[in-house]
Amino acid sequence: MKKIFQFATIALIAIFCAVPSMASDDFEYGDGYWPKSYFLSVGMGATYTRGDLNEHRVSLTDSAGNKSKVYPPSMSFFATPDLTIGVNIRSFTLDFNFQYWKSSQELTKLDESEETKIWRAGFEFSYNLFWPEDFQVGLGIGYSYTSLTAKNSAIHKDRKEQSNFMGSGAAFIANVRYYLNDYVAIVPAVKVYENWFMDVNTSQSGTCDLDPFIWQTYILTSLSLLIQF
Repeated sequence: MKKIFQFATIALIAIFCAVPSMASDDFEYGDGYWPKSYFLSVGMGATYTRGDLNEHRVSLTDSAGNKSKVYPPSMSFFATPDLTIGVNIRSFTLDFNFQYWKSSQELTKLDESEETKIWRAGFEFSYNLFWPEDFQVGLGIGYSYTSLTAKNSAIHKDRKEQSNFMGSGAAFIANVRYYLNDYVAIVPAVKVYENWFMDVNTSQSGTCDLDPFIWQTYILTSLSLLIQF
């Protein structure tokens, strides 16, 4: 998992380093003109989620034979900021996206609520219909790494511990860019993440593989302010 995330990060850095040489302000490709611009987007959104996390607890047995019960946070509904930096090359967009939020969430199969943290980092690729008009519709895909941590959600004998679920996700992205001028745009968006959590970590057992994977769908609706330069 760590190697996959490291590879994705290196690939994204390489893309951003290559862009200036690929797409300068007077870049020509065939018979067309391919202008380039960078942007920063800051927004807030609401996420609805359903899947295995909302329905099942996890019975965990580590390599030493220690047994634990892990009660994942249901995370049915939560708010989150949606932060993005990226580059536009003509009608295409490449960007890096980050989300983080902390809240109290009910633990699945356990009538208790605990502090829960979720963060997601990944990259996205989209195509903007109607470019270069002030009103554009973006359709794209993404890849992300997700970490979900909940206090007192793993029980080993009579001791409660923190659990951390880790995994990857593929996304479908749809947004609208409405440019108020050459530098500022309002961006409502919908992002659907299909996540598969492959590992869980506790203090007692360390990091253990999940078999089968835990599948979870996240639907994020957000509204952002985009600054282009």
